[in-house]
Amino acid sequence: MDFINSSVDVDILPAVEDLNLNAVHPSYKKILQIEWFITTIALVIIGAIVITTSSALRNSYGWLIVLATAVLASAFYYIAMERSFPFLAFAVREKDVIHQKGWIIRRTKICPFNRIQNCSVQSGPLERKYGLASLVIYTAGTNGADMRMSGLLQEEADKLRYFILSKIHTEPDETN
Repeated sequence: MDFINSSVDVDILPAVEDLNLNAVHPSYKKILQIEWFITTIALVIIGAIVITTSSALRNSYGWLIVLATAVLASAFYYIAMERSFPFLAFAVREKDVIHQKGWIIRRTKICPFNRIQNCSVQSGPLERKYGLASLVIYTAGTNGADMRMSGLLQEEADKLRYFILSKIHTEPDETN
């Protein structure tokens, strides 16, 4: 038996940018904004505790540094959330699932069905309030190979879960 491992012409491969990705539901932005607000309140409370318990900060301009740090961290978090939201997208194709996110650092994960071990639908209290859910895909990989697609309508997440489970339980493993 001869080993054959031919080269692939990179120019004929489809470009990832040409994919038709589906945007997450617009209501998911409200959830992100609520999470930002809760985080900001937590930062303010922590900053207030640090300032009130430290006499050195109260008696100098240290309190100003703590306040400025909290404001800058909160502002950066908000800007990053707003700018990255348009890039939250996904696609389900015949043989794989694609998830894209990120504003400064754009990440596109492509997970073939033959690597998916299981998937589940999860929704927290905020997601349930807006009728949304997250589809979590568990893979055979390690170090962040699992995929979490948030901002899906509950019905859409359930349909995708059923579709993926039917694909991974009926298709033969082509790696052997």
